[in-house]
Amino acid sequence: LIFNFLLFRGKIQIPQRFLKPWLLFDGIYQMSKLASDELKQKRRLDEFTRKMIQIRREMKQKDEITMKKCLLDYMIEISDSNPNDFNEDDIVDEACTFMLAGQDSVGAAVAFTIFLLAQNPDCQERCMDEIERIFGSDDRAPNMQDLREMRYLEMCIKESLRLYPSVPLIARKLGEEVRLSKFTLPAGSNIFICPFATHRLPDIYPDPEKFDPERFSPENSEKRNPYAFLAFSAGPRYCIGNRFAIMEIKTVISRLLRSYHILPVAGKTNINPVFRITLRASGGLWVHLKSRENNKLVELSS
Repeated sequence: LIFNFLLFRGKIQIPQRFLKPWLLFDGIYQMSKLASDELKQKRRLDEFTRKMIQIRREMKQKDEITMKKCLLDYMIEISDSNPNDFNEDDIVDEACTFMLAGQDSVGAAVAFTIFLLAQNPDCQERCMDEIERIFGSDDRAPNMQDLREMRYLEMCIKESLRLYPSVPLIARKLGEEVRLSKFTLPAGSNIFICPFATHRLPDIYPDPEKFDPERFSPENSEKRNPYAFLAFSAGPRYCIGNRFAIMEIKTVISRLLRSYHILPVAGKTNINPVFRITLRASGGLWVHLKSRENNKLVELSS
């Protein structure tokens, strides 16, 4: 609960800089209350992470880590064996990156994909056919090979991310001069890239508002410019956790589909996207879950 509160506070503060353009100038921003609040927020998040590191170190010393190791345990081990190359400050930075970048973004992708599968039952059925081929009557948790074979589900996830990228706006600082048509952007410029808009360019994605997972079939993906799909950014700043995120989303959605039919909710079939660093839907995303075992209906919102 404390962790979610810390993330929530940080994510509410960040968009204010976009909404008040004068705060994009660092000199002005550093004098604002928002900058002071951001530093306090960072301090709280760092302190929380250091506390968790200390708890895991103590558990390790007492040989109390009996279950599978968590990511933090592996980072602590790396730090213990290479303290000069990876110290506690590095652990804090990496842990915060995973927490901030990997929670809301994956949650948003799962929610939008579930909603779009409810609106497109033919696509949902193809996903279920694929899952049945992989698992049959076996109720096991998916392994790496199972996840690799969920090719059509991955196409659906990518199409959901095309329409509703978890991070709809990316900021970058140019390391060198860039020429765009008749315009020259000087080195050092701060620029914004909008995947939400790029993914809707009709010359790249015909009929862009349509949910069409076939856009991401191997043959169609080969023909497309690699910078046309920016759900995980692109180039040297490409998201390092992109494959991990896709595996997480596949795991959650495949588990859901094995137990439930996902159905739309009457009157709740439109999406009103809103921006708060990660993309959200105003009013939520609503679906019905119908048990595959006993046909019992459950309403779910996100």
